[in-house]
Amino acid sequence: MKGNAGRHISLSALYLFIYYAYGAFYPLITQYYQSIQLSGTQIGIISAVTPVVSMITQPIWGMICDRFHIRKPVLMVTLLISGLLGLFFPAISTFAFVFLLYILLSIFQSALVPISDSMALGYAKQHNLQFGDIRLWGAVGFALAALLTGIALEKWGISSIFLSYCTALLLAGLFLRKIPDYLEPGARIKVGMLQGVKELLKLPRYVLFLVASFFIYGAINAHNIWFSLYYQHIGGSIAGVGLAFMLFAGSEAPFMKIAGYIVRRYGLELTIILAASVSAMRWLWYSSAPGTSWVIAFFFMQGLSVGFYLATASQFVRDNTPASLQVTALSLFVSVGNGLGAMTCNLVGGMIKDAASILETYLFFGIVTLVGLVPLLVIRYGPWKQQVFAPSSQS
Repeated sequence: MKGNAGRHISLSALYLFIYYAYGAFYPLITQYYQSIQLSGTQIGIISAVTPVVSMITQPIWGMICDRFHIRKPVLMVTLLISGLLGLFFPAISTFAFVFLLYILLSIFQSALVPISDSMALGYAKQHNLQFGDIRLWGAVGFALAALLTGIALEKWGISSIFLSYCTALLLAGLFLRKIPDYLEPGARIKVGMLQGVKELLKLPRYVLFLVASFFIYGAINAHNIWFSLYYQHIGGSIAGVGLAFMLFAGSEAPFMKIAGYIVRRYGLELTIILAASVSAMRWLWYSSAPGTSWVIAFFFMQGLSVGFYLATASQFVRDNTPASLQVTALSLFVSVGNGLGAMTCNLVGGMIKDAASILETYLFFGIVTLVGLVPLLVIRYGPWKQQVFAPSSQS
């Protein structure tokens, strides 16, 4: 029992520090871009680099892990390299060099979420736990980082973003050492790398979910990049950006905690549809330029939308794909949503900002999220309603 408790703490700490790094980096990175005088279009192009690279590298990382069963070593290496690469940003100040460094960082960073999610899902299933109970620590880490790094940025300058990012990922690596790699039954069946992707693309429910994630997850991730400029546009301060992100991300944790109850009562698909619907309403509301006090007051909309979505999306992928292709399926899911979808939303959002304003960028996010609801409704009410793979004990 003591051993299991220690592993649970280490896995929770892994999520805490990985997402602390993300919380230090993404909500405030536009402040770095502005400090080196990049335009909205240039910011959009750089922000699209991670999605483009991820779209290519995440499935490759996933196929390597599934083929050779080396999830933990791959995660350890990518954590360390991602953290160290972050330290190079303060030394460069031109668009070309930032662009190239971002490509290199994205190659290694793209492995972190799908591999850690795969390990956590395996642990949760083996110990009859809710994935959301582990994933919520990521929300806590993101919230703390957004607040503390925002304060550090005002006090010590831009370099505090990258020092916080690197330190958090190195700490995540220390906790990873204490976590065994949990493989689900059937996961040791060896499947050719490209054959695995072909098998996944034959699953209608999974493919429809990839299409939905392109729009919904893409807008969610683009929001993390553009909110800093949006909040200042409607009258907020840099410190206020940190406070807002702390409240937003902090609200995810309790909603992730109750996600299991909502799934048991209403089903996995309806919970995801609810999350996407709230996301669409939120972005459309933001485009009307409510005051900063209203944005802060309705901080819980992030938990109701993003919290529910993050706690259930990976579970949907796992329940609707074979155990032998688990990391590949999660990697492909993240590369489409956090990759291709975020690339599109960032690139188009940046051009819209230059042509009109940041308010129209959020109007665009709302529209694409509404489009993403369509495949979710087809999954729920269309001809492929029955799950191909048995749901886990989590739900």
